[in-house]
Amino acid sequence: MTEMKDNLLDWALLQGSSLGFKNIESLQPLREQASLRHYFRIQTDTGTKIGVISEPNSKQNELFEIHSNFLRKNGIKVPKVEASDHLKGFMILEDFGDKVVQLEINEENKEFLFKKSLQKIHQLQEIKPPADLLKLTPKMLKQQMRLFEEWFFVGFLELDYSNNDKKTLDDSWELIARECSQQSHVMCHFDFEFRNLMLLEKNEIGILDFQDLCLGPYAIDLVSILKDIENPLCHEDLLNYLKFYMEGIKGNKLEELKLSDLEKDLDFAGFQRQFRILGTLSRLHLRDKKSFRLKDLKQTLRFLQVDLEKYASLKELANFLTEKVEPKLNKTLRNIQ
Repeated sequence: MTEMKDNLLDWALLQGSSLGFKNIESLQPLREQASLRHYFRIQTDTGTKIGVISEPNSKQNELFEIHSNFLRKNGIKVPKVEASDHLKGFMILEDFGDKVVQLEINEENKEFLFKKSLQKIHQLQEIKPPADLLKLTPKMLKQQMRLFEEWFFVGFLELDYSNNDKKTLDDSWELIARECSQQSHVMCHFDFEFRNLMLLEKNEIGILDFQDLCLGPYAIDLVSILKDIENPLCHEDLLNYLKFYMEGIKGNKLEELKLSDLEKDLDFAGFQRQFRILGTLSRLHLRDKKSFRLKDLKQTLRFLQVDLEKYASLKELANFLTEKVEPKLNKTLRNIQ
């Protein structure tokens, strides 16, 4: 990493003439990320910028810049890519500061930030997606949930499943993917959580980590906020925010939604997301040696247990999580600590 950091510094200096600076005074690493990118704050003689090191010659780098340009063109506040060399895996981004909504939210501003975030979802969902934007298919939704099996259940918990367990999971993936695919599809950030939102000047919300932008079920981004791991809501507050969301979709294709339908769609989008997250956070720990998100596994599982109980067709899955998964997760986390 030291060599890559030095290479980023040398490359960034070469960009100075076009970006309005002559010298770089420091290059400081930012908070650890779940992505494979590494972020640094570049202090120049004229201000700060964000330097990025990512996998060289990756299509994801080019896609990141394409999505940035598209979203900014449509009025969404995302960091501008000011310079890039995708072959080397280097970028220089506009600096959005340090006010991550995840760290800024408290009891006094909680309602304000929830509603500001929901308004940003409204704005995203109203954008006409480009024709070539990736569309999530039922097959893709199921593949993502299977990360739960490979990385969480087998890889992290080191559990084996019976033929009956396998059937329960397969039948559940099929049902969840079908329910999600029947939702209206809109522009979807796909990881719209408070850790990826920034509080900017004039209380504007900026959005980070938009590389997975896609056409997906409308409730996927919604559930990322309303089932936030660090800010779980009571049912009354959840319903109030759902009503607020409904107020903002009047006049578009989602306006016919009933509150009961919205809550069901939120649950099934949550199932897809939470099984996927259990897998991706376990993979982050096992493959990428980043363990800072292990603390989020218990609440993610808890969301699943509570909401699966509402549906008779998923009762067997709920029992499987409570009887087999939860005890082993608690034991595994204790052993790591």
